[in-house]
Amino acid sequence: MDNASPIQDGNAVRESVWYGGVDALYEGEAVCFNTDYGTATSFDGNRANRVERPSTSNNQSFAGVAARDYSANSGGQFVEINCPGSRGVNIALGVDTVLDTGLLSFCVNGKNDIGTQTGTDGGRFFTGKFPGRGSAIPRQTVTAVLESSMAGAWSLATDGITLTVASTTGLAAGDTVVLLGGADDGTGSIVAGKYTIDSVTNATVLVLTATAVDTTPGGALTATGYAYTGNPKCQADLLTGDECNGIEFINLPNAGGDSQPYMVRGVSYVNGGVTLAADAEVELAQGTLPGEQKVFLLQGTLTGYDFVVDLATAGIDQDGSTALAEINAIDAAADGCYLVFNGAVWHTLDLVGGATQA
Repeated sequence: MDNASPIQDGNAVRESVWYGGVDALYEGEAVCFNTDYGTATSFDGNRANRVERPSTSNNQSFAGVAARDYSANSGGQFVEINCPGSRGVNIALGVDTVLDTGLLSFCVNGKNDIGTQTGTDGGRFFTGKFPGRGSAIPRQTVTAVLESSMAGAWSLATDGITLTVASTTGLAAGDTVVLLGGADDGTGSIVAGKYTIDSVTNATVLVLTATAVDTTPGGALTATGYAYTGNPKCQADLLTGDECNGIEFINLPNAGGDSQPYMVRGVSYVNGGVTLAADAEVELAQGTLPGEQKVFLLQGTLTGYDFVVDLATAGIDQDGSTALAEINAIDAAADGCYLVFNGAVWHTLDLVGGATQA
């Protein structure tokens, strides 16, 4: 006979905080502290008690995950969160999990190719690379995603609502599609965000309730994203330690170009499935503190030109002595690089796939 019922609820470390968002917050979704609340020159305890959805401006201040579902409230509301150090609590998923396998980290809000933040699915957990605050170890096997294309194989029609995927099996009206990005043909582009399915047309086509393009594009746009029903969650242990700094998804314009926006620290997944007219370059600024880490990983093939990490100040090659100006030839799925700031310059820790140094 099982007499363990008193310990089956996990071991949560909980706090009550003020959620400033007006939208619904679901169990397991991550929130970050609103550390710039109020007047910068004034002492304000709200910065330690107010939370908001993750973004590229608060990704270094992970607070925890919602302990239960909270309905939308136009004035904000008090919510209870499970904090780092909690064991056996639910986290919201954007990826399938396997018990005791891998690492998950929270996602910041989606953004389009010019870096505009949108009210999206920020707060769900995806495959991470850095342990610490904001990361978790899955303690449950869950099939969370019903359909996905992380390599840019979906196609969004010019109407902005008709989406062709690999399979609509299991999807229905009311389910969620998260568009992480896609093609930007110079006329119109996909607006990264969370969208609701209005109807399912056939085995590969569905219709969204709202347009997912900023302006009518010249043709159908390739898209990257995933779809799920309800609020898929898994039991997990929330880690402590240094901030993992979260995960973002970078969307590249077809025209390429210098100074693509990116999140400071953490992991930047670069959406693929795009034909570039020129290299798309990130200008990696100097770090601030020794030990800061940054990862860029390409998810799908880029045709024509490459994604390039260009260092604002020359760094150090993987061999530990050669000057490093840029990391290039990032053009195939899983190509990328791992970097650490040594206090003076960036140093290549590792190269993935066909990425090269120059």
